[in-house]
Amino acid sequence: MTTGRNHPCPCGSGRKYKHCCLGKDDGGRKSGAAQEISDAIARAEAEQPFESIEEVNAFASALIGERNQAALADFCGLSSLQMRDLLYAPFDSPQTVRFSVDTAPGREVEVLGIFLALAEAIGEAGLKVTATGNLPLKFCKTVGQQLRAAPHQGRSSYIAGIRSEMDVEPLHCTRLVAERAGLIRKYRGYFVLTKKCKELLARQDEGGIYLELFKFYTTQFNWAYRDGYPEADIVQHAFLFTLFLLASYGEERRPQRFYEDRFLTAFPTVVEEFAETAYSPAESSARRCYVLRALERFAAVFGLAELVPEASGSYDFHYLVRKTALLDRFVSFTMNAEPDVSRIT
Repeated sequence: MTTGRNHPCPCGSGRKYKHCCLGKDDGGRKSGAAQEISDAIARAEAEQPFESIEEVNAFASALIGERNQAALADFCGLSSLQMRDLLYAPFDSPQTVRFSVDTAPGREVEVLGIFLALAEAIGEAGLKVTATGNLPLKFCKTVGQQLRAAPHQGRSSYIAGIRSEMDVEPLHCTRLVAERAGLIRKYRGYFVLTKKCKELLARQDEGGIYLELFKFYTTQFNWAYRDGYPEADIVQHAFLFTLFLLASYGEERRPQRFYEDRFLTAFPTVVEEFAETAYSPAESSARRCYVLRALERFAAVFGLAELVPEASGSYDFHYLVRKTALLDRFVSFTMNAEPDVSRIT
């Protein structure tokens, strides 16, 4: 069966064939999913001709629905629909992912520990805002000293000389996230706690505070703000895919490359956003960016992954990665199939 130029495209886009898949490949041949669907329509037509274009559309829609719900190897067992949920509706897809506020994350989780220290310092009296709009230097030094002494994951909490809030990068980031998440605000020259934050603290609802910080950091805060890499926003948009990988494979420690490989398999075009240089291939830069943003400054800082450096003292860290118990308490996924680990070493 030959699809007419003005007929709906078999790929299911809703556009006319001539404006969609016609001519996408050499000789006007369609590629990928569109070609498979077109071939299936042709085979069905050969067995029993369709009586109308409506029957063709219904047949194609059924095929597309089955395909979209099928587990995909490139997505480690997730379907296209499930990946869509993770990327575009991370907190509104209970059929695919659920979160719990009854997690009791604890102050040892870096982001929560920093926030609770900030909330205690603010208290009822507030904490004076500096002329540059930052936290006072004395408080920044106190937090910096605590971060130096506390065990942490990777480089995220490394603190050198402290001259302002900007020199305590984890504190600076947490303050920005807390402010924009509506937990603290500036009022008449002071940082003060919001009504929402006071209510959460009064209930000792650390899980609720954690979820507020988590939501804003993953969906609103620009991860690229914290480094010099290109935007590569898919690293942030796919934050739940990273957690899905950890939930699926994180029972034992695995080299960071294990997670890099699966992320690049799912989103190979991210490499195109990185420039090739004499010192670093584009793919190497993409891998380092993924580890820095998704593992060091997200999963580890939120207490969802444990990163153990394979060689300390090296500028370019390489980690062994394992999930934490908090991850399993905090987030759960619905899968089409169990991940294939038979060939994983």
